[in-house]
Amino acid sequence: MLAFSVLSHHFKSTCYREIFLVIVLVSCTVCVLPNSYTFAQGIDQQEHDRVTSSYGHYPPNSNETNAYDEVALPISKGYVDGKVAYFIATDASNNETANSILENTGWRVNFAPILSQIPQTELSQGFEFLNGIPGQGAFGFQLPVSSSTPDEENYSPLVHLNLVRWNDNVTISVLKSTPEIISASQKGDLQIIPTNITINSPAVSW
Repeated sequence: MLAFSVLSHHFKSTCYREIFLVIVLVSCTVCVLPNSYTFAQGIDQQEHDRVTSSYGHYPPNSNETNAYDEVALPISKGYVDGKVAYFIATDASNNETANSILENTGWRVNFAPILSQIPQTELSQGFEFLNGIPGQGAFGFQLPVSSSTPDEENYSPLVHLNLVRWNDNVTISVLKSTPEIISASQKGDLQIIPTNITINSPAVSW
């Protein structure tokens, strides 16, 4: 019984000392971590204030912008290999083209003349119709045609613009692929008119 009593007294004393140490540590923690901020090890309050002030408000204001902000861009339609695909336009090598897109869509396209210096071999080909079947194209006729989509090896988001004009006294139809346009040109049904305009117009759905 005496041994048990001694052990019990020792156990109680040890517990009291541990509880006291925990209380002291918690008290010290509250003193060391003011304003509910957690500091990196080795950085004092003055250094913390200097670092956080260089990044603006800390913590960030709830009404500040974040990675989930959205911008609405107009999407245009066109044919690729017989199917409808969707595109956006962000830059154009020709200022008049950039302004025309702004007038038609309300979206400002950047004027980027350096695009005209990119070799033809590195561009996709786009075809816009000047006449033919009425539709939703830029000139009021059928949808434009693009030569490739991102799942093809020769795809480029940079598109060289070609204009297409049907000749008189020919059978006009809606063309939905580059091979169809080239074939109609070889038969003398239409003319392909190259321009010096390059548009950054990546496909976003196809």
